[in-house]
Amino acid sequence: MTDRKIILKNIKDVPSLPSVVIRIRQYLNDPNVSFDTLSKVIEHDPGLTANILQLANSAYFGWARRIKSVKEAITRLGTNRIFQMVLCMSVAPLVRKPIKGYDMEPDALWEHSFGVAVLAEKLVQVLKLRGHEEAFTAGLLHDMGKVVLGTFVDVDDTPIKEIVQREGKTFNEAERQVLGIDHAETAGELLRSWNLPDEVAGAVQWHHEPSWADADYREGADLIHCADVLAMRAEWGSGLDMDYYRVDEEAWRRLGLDAEMADGVMRLATPEFEEMRDAYLPHMVPQSGRKKVKS
Repeated sequence: MTDRKIILKNIKDVPSLPSVVIRIRQYLNDPNVSFDTLSKVIEHDPGLTANILQLANSAYFGWARRIKSVKEAITRLGTNRIFQMVLCMSVAPLVRKPIKGYDMEPDALWEHSFGVAVLAEKLVQVLKLRGHEEAFTAGLLHDMGKVVLGTFVDVDDTPIKEIVQREGKTFNEAERQVLGIDHAETAGELLRSWNLPDEVAGAVQWHHEPSWADADYREGADLIHCADVLAMRAEWGSGLDMDYYRVDEEAWRRLGLDAEMADGVMRLATPEFEEMRDAYLPHMVPQSGRKKVKS
């Protein structure tokens, strides 16, 4: 029988974010850091360097002149976009695989996570929210608990599914009933073990039930919750748990997000999501056996 203690113990088996991700995150908060310093950090990883240059020269960005160095990529694309590239490529090997227990096909979790990241960033812009520079990161990592439970812990998902179908509970409620923890809290604990900021971990931990979050995390949780709902409505990635999702209407009210604004966010996010998704995929993991998911 798998329980909370076993799950939290097994978090240590999940590979940590590469040191290059942590170092770039730290440098982003340093106004005095130079492009030379950032490029040298990335260039210590030849594979990552090659992937960034290939992506920077992809059709999505459409530069007339070829980008030949990491420093030039940083100059043209900006440090934030480069960090997002590095983060996506680092997380991809974990999320681009079938997820046991959630009936998620290869690439489904990646597509959904990337969609939530893009939507969270657009919501910050449209709603003019402050203090959410990590929205993309929180969105991309919000479902990492599914990776822990579906890949690194031998969870018997049968009782969870039975409770969902018999009692009409949400998937995360059934997880807590059976395991003593749900995938959202598991993700929050994983991100804390990776030394990511507590506001990121808190937003992720409470993204299913943002009204339960402490005041310090509530707006971030509201943001990821609403981005999650919009991504599901757009059918960006899919899994069994998404059929039993409870929308927190108070989260929408607190953000001041109405239906018209939500439609506007989707119009802004959709072309970027579709173009960037297709640009990213060839540069992250080998493509043998990759199955296209619905978008």
